[in-house]
Amino acid sequence: MHRLRVMLTALFLCFFAAVASAGTQIVALDVGEGQAILIKHHNEALLIDTGHAGQAHLLLSKLNNYGIEKLNSIILTHLHPDHASAYFRLVEAFPSALIYSNCHPLTDNIQPDMTRWVHDSLNNNPQHSCLKAGDNLAFHNAKLHILWPEHFINHNLNLHSLVINIHIENKNTLVMGDAGFAAEKKLVSENKLPNPLHTLVVGHHGENDATSKAFLQAAKPQLAIISVNKNNIRGYPSEQTVQRLNSMGIKVLRTDRQGDIEIQ
Repeated sequence: MHRLRVMLTALFLCFFAAVASAGTQIVALDVGEGQAILIKHHNEALLIDTGHAGQAHLLLSKLNNYGIEKLNSIILTHLHPDHASAYFRLVEAFPSALIYSNCHPLTDNIQPDMTRWVHDSLNNNPQHSCLKAGDNLAFHNAKLHILWPEHFINHNLNLHSLVINIHIENKNTLVMGDAGFAAEKKLVSENKLPNPLHTLVVGHHGENDATSKAFLQAAKPQLAIISVNKNNIRGYPSEQTVQRLNSMGIKVLRTDRQGDIEIQ
């Protein structure tokens, strides 16, 4: 009887651990042109990027469909409109959300205007804080590690896009934002890539200025996700990037084909 109780207790603990870890999941949302990565825990969430303002209604609808009642935090990898301009609708819908960005200084003549408007709003938002390499955030059992950038070199927004590793249980998901070859080279040379890496959210929507062969050889992801819209005018993702991923046997999923992609 004692042995049976021990076995039942062990089974219960295993079941409880599985349920607990299943409570936090990552979803690459299909928001058309742009990117939005949802980390949800029951009815609470953290959002990395927002997609663009024109699809804010779709984003809010998706959050509702996923049962999100509280948006704890919003992290903007950088201020290009396809990553950050739905910010305005989100802070209206979730006024208590904490906002994080890389606090990249902008030139006076920055284009497009939406980038400047988001930047100015962040500067006047008391709930806004800056992130840089080495910073960490926690959301329930998800640990977020900021890997890039360490400092600002110039005014290129993509170059200084936040790179974020999400660690849940024993799995790592690396979100590259729009960071390209320069960030990848630095992360590889300084041995900052998570190991092992389960999922790579491909940088710059699969453009050919990111996701180099050397980076993929070092990162070794099992799965690659490309946030992209159908028939987009920029030609994302590039054929060369997709070929590099395929040549290494990495499974590729795309939001324009699969819709919302849940990372188990």
